[in-house]
Amino acid sequence: MRLLKITMLSLFFLTTYSSYSQNIGDFTSVTPASQTDQFVIPSTHKFQKIIETGDPLTAGGNFKVKPDFTAYVPISGSSTNGYLSINSEGSILTDGGGGVQILDINFNATTKLWETTASEDLNFAAVGGTAANCSGTVTSWGTVISCEEVAYNEGGTGLTDFNFDGYNDVGWNIEINPATKTVIGKHWAMGNFKHENVAIHSNNRTVYQGADDTVGHGFLYKFVATNAQDLSAGNLYVFSGSKSGVGSWILINDSTNPSHQLPAHRNITNSLSKAAGATVFEGIEDVEIGPDGMIYFAVKGAPDQRVYRFSDSDPLEASASTVTMETFVGGMSYDINDGVSTTSVAWGGGNDNLAFDGDGNLWVLQDDNSGSKQFYIWVVKNGHTQVSPQVELFGITPHDAEPTGITFTPDYKYLFMSFMAPNPTNVANQSDAAGNIVNFDKGTSLVIALSGNLGSSLSTDDRQFDKAYTFYPNPVNSSRELIIKGEDINNVKLYSILGKKILDIDYSDLSEVKLNLSDIQSGLYLFKVNDKETSKLVIN
Repeated sequence: MRLLKITMLSLFFLTTYSSYSQNIGDFTSVTPASQTDQFVIPSTHKFQKIIETGDPLTAGGNFKVKPDFTAYVPISGSSTNGYLSINSEGSILTDGGGGVQILDINFNATTKLWETTASEDLNFAAVGGTAANCSGTVTSWGTVISCEEVAYNEGGTGLTDFNFDGYNDVGWNIEINPATKTVIGKHWAMGNFKHENVAIHSNNRTVYQGADDTVGHGFLYKFVATNAQDLSAGNLYVFSGSKSGVGSWILINDSTNPSHQLPAHRNITNSLSKAAGATVFEGIEDVEIGPDGMIYFAVKGAPDQRVYRFSDSDPLEASASTVTMETFVGGMSYDINDGVSTTSVAWGGGNDNLAFDGDGNLWVLQDDNSGSKQFYIWVVKNGHTQVSPQVELFGITPHDAEPTGITFTPDYKYLFMSFMAPNPTNVANQSDAAGNIVNFDKGTSLVIALSGNLGSSLSTDDRQFDKAYTFYPNPVNSSRELIIKGEDINNVKLYSILGKKILDIDYSDLSEVKLNLSDIQSGLYLFKVNDKETSKLVIN
C-alpha cells in the first residue's frame, strides 16, 4: 500500500509538472483532412478572435479586408501589453489599395483574454499611398516593416504612380512606428519588386528578403544598410548559385538609374537581377533567421515548393561571402500521427509565412498556391532533418481561409495570426476563448495559446455556485425546467462539456429565473450565472 501511495503521488507531481511546463509547440497532431467551416486545432489549445473585417475602429473607419501580417510589437518587452500591427493585402483594382491598422492591446490576467483599447488605420498619403501590404517583420528597435506585394504595371500603366510625381509608389518596404501611429517612410534602396517579407540580422544592418514573383522574377536578396537601424541607404545584393550547394551574392548597382524611377516595362530591380544571372525561385514568400543562425525561406511554386535554408559566411558582405544552401522541409511526404493512426501526407506547395517558437520549432503556414486546398498549419520540430523527419500538423483553416501572420509574444505563450479571404458562406458557429461565436466568413485576426493560458477554464467540479445563487433540480427532471435563485441575475450561460456555448441569455436584475431546457439534448452540461463559478448540470 505504501508503494502504491508513493507511485500515485509521483504520477500526480509528474502530471502537474507536465501541464505547467507545456509549451505552445507541444501538442498531438490533428487528423489530416479537407477544410470545413471550422478552424481545427488540437484540443490542448484555444483561440480568441481579436478583430474581423468590418469591425469599427476607435479612430474611425472599419477594419479592412484581407488581413495579413499580424505583428505583435511589445511595449518595453512586455508579453501582455503591446501593439498589434495588421497589414491589409488589398488589391489596387478591387479593394482600394492596402493599409496597416494598429491596435493597442493588453492581456487581462483575470479573464485571461486579450483586450483592445484603441485601433487606428494609418494614413500613407505622405509616401504616395500604399497597396497590397503583405508580410513584414518587427524590428529590434520597435518599428514594423510592412511589405508591398505588388510590382510596377500590375493592373495597368499609371496605376502605380498615385501622386503623379513620375515615381513608382508601390513595390517597396515601408517602415512604420506603431507607438506614434506614423509612417516613417518607404525604403527605396531596398529595391522595388513584389516584397513579401524581410528578416533583419542581429547586427541591425543586414536584411534578407525575397520577391514573391514567378515567371522568372522570383529572386533572393540581401540588403546591407550603411548604418545600423537605418534602412534608408545601403547596398542591395542578389543570390546566384545552387539550391543544394554553394552560391554567392552579386551587387545590384542601380545608382545611375534609381530603382524608384518608373521603368519602361517591369521594375528595374528584377531586370538588373535577371541580367546579373540571379537564381530563380518560383515565388519566395517568408524569410526568417533561425535560432541556429541560418536563414530560412519559403518558396510556394513548383518545382521548388519547400522551405530552404542557408548559411551566409559574411552577413555584412565586407568581402565575398559563401552561401551554402539546402532543402530544410518539403518536396516529400511526412507521416502525421494524430494519437490514433498515422497518415502519410504530401507536403504540397503554397509554403507561406514562417516563425520560430521558443523551442526552436518552425511554424509554416500554407496557402492554396499548389491547388491542393490543404491550407495547413505545419510545425517542423527542432531537430528535424529530411532523413529523420519530425513534422506535425497543428491546424486546418476554415474553407478557403489563407492562414497569414505570424508572430509570437516575447515569452512565446501567444501566437498572433490572421485568416485572409475565407469563404463568405462559412458558418462555423464556433465558440472562442471569450465565449464569442465566430463564423469565419470574413477576414479575421486572432490569437492562439494553450488552453490554460487563454480564457477561463470550465470546471467540471460538483461544487455549487457562489452562495448568492442556488439552482435545482439537478439532474433536471422531466419538465426540463431549471430554477435559479439569487440576487441580481443578469446573465445565464450554458455550455456543452466540450466548451461549446449552447445558451446565452440576458436578464434584468432578477431574483429568480426559470430556464426551459426542453429543447436541449440529454447529457452533461456546464453553466454560469453572471459569469461566476461554473457548475455541472445533468439533463436526463
